[in-house]
Amino acid sequence: MRAALLWTVNDFPAQSSLSGWSGQGYRACPTCNEDTPSMRVIGKTAYFGHRCYFLPTNHHWRSNLQFDGRIERKRPPRRFSTIDILEQLRRVKTGIPGKHPNYGGVKRKIGDDELNWRKKNIFYELPYWADIELKHNLDVMHIEKNVCDSLLGTLLADPHKSKDTDNARRDLAKLGIRHELQLFEDGNKLMKPAADYTFSEANRRKFCRFIRSVKFPDGFASNLSKNVAQNDSRLLGLKSHDCHVIMQRLLPVGCRSLVSKNIWSTIVELCTFFKQLYASTVNVSDMVEAQKQLVFILCKLERIFPPAFFDIMIHLVLHLPEEAILGGPVHMRWMYPFERYLKRFKDYVRNAAKPEGSIAEGYVIDEALTFCSRYFDDVETRFNRPDRNDDGIHPTRQLSVFESQCKPLGKQSYVELDSNAGNKVEFYILNNSPELEPYLNEHKQELHVHRCLNINEVHITEFSGWFFEKVVNILIS
Repeated sequence: MRAALLWTVNDFPAQSSLSGWSGQGYRACPTCNEDTPSMRVIGKTAYFGHRCYFLPTNHHWRSNLQFDGRIERKRPPRRFSTIDILEQLRRVKTGIPGKHPNYGGVKRKIGDDELNWRKKNIFYELPYWADIELKHNLDVMHIEKNVCDSLLGTLLADPHKSKDTDNARRDLAKLGIRHELQLFEDGNKLMKPAADYTFSEANRRKFCRFIRSVKFPDGFASNLSKNVAQNDSRLLGLKSHDCHVIMQRLLPVGCRSLVSKNIWSTIVELCTFFKQLYASTVNVSDMVEAQKQLVFILCKLERIFPPAFFDIMIHLVLHLPEEAILGGPVHMRWMYPFERYLKRFKDYVRNAAKPEGSIAEGYVIDEALTFCSRYFDDVETRFNRPDRNDDGIHPTRQLSVFESQCKPLGKQSYVELDSNAGNKVEFYILNNSPELEPYLNEHKQELHVHRCLNINEVHITEFSGWFFEKVVNILIS
């Protein structure tokens, strides 16, 4: 029996440590390599400039100065072959990590020819590893969460998570773009103009109340009302799955009437892409088209948000369709099962000073109790406990159309129907009852004998009255 390493699944910081390509600096993207589009803004590196991807050289967006104040003449990033990667790794020097006396008591300086490589991955000792196209999967779960946090923080003007900071506005002045959003002085005060991509105070309350009021089916999502601040101004403590539900279900609906159409439509396109990416089956042609459309979505976002909004997670979204083509559906390559299992291990820890021993001891105890619980008949265990939503046994109705395997929830409500709606409901019940099929056929035969035109329409309108007379005659006789 032999095993082969297919790929790795990690979050982005762990992937940087495992693959050897640093996820920081101007070349942080492991796919774009040394052609990563990036620029320096105040206090950080922004991965801005997606106009060079798949846009023709004569596209009018390339000459538009509203993006970053300059004309884009770059070509699309190159595709690096296996030979190119091995040549880059050959130039990586093997050094002692950290500060060492051999380097004068400081860290070794990385040469420009080494790019962002910090080491050669040990997996390259496998004879087939260099030829694998998809070596390290980008973590879709954390990428979606970080994109959702950036969008919500900026839309809600969250002081702790918003990308629309004072330095972001100073970047606009430095680039000479969007003069209406730049900071200005009013006497002794520095004023920050309101941006059209942030909700007003009233709209923030509307959006938060919308999130608070949403009801989901049991097990679909957590109680998001607990994540809304008391003053209905921002969202707190969102988990990865919460962001997943908000991005694909709530954000496209909640922000529709709160921002302008061009901003709302771009956010909807981004959320629709994530929904398409998370499908259980992936069509290669759909992913190829999605990648082309994603370039336009990112370019639209660049015209809306400041450059500081575009961290590495926004850029990595561009490479998700390509990885879906190579690796298949994302539910086989994401971090949800691993994160949940790590949470289970974390719950085993009782002694913070000895976490490994606590996990080992807790795992053995859990396995032993699970094995023993199979032989307990009079004790409720995970094998014999009732379902969370046990509907029980309901009495069987006389007509199969009224049979139901579930119980209704909530308070009863009565709805008064007009004559037209009442007739439609009545015919639906009669027409979908298998017990009445002989009478349905008999009525159609009578209409056919009388050579009635539009038999189906007459059958729908007259069957209820005909059947009522039929039942009365049977009872009288």
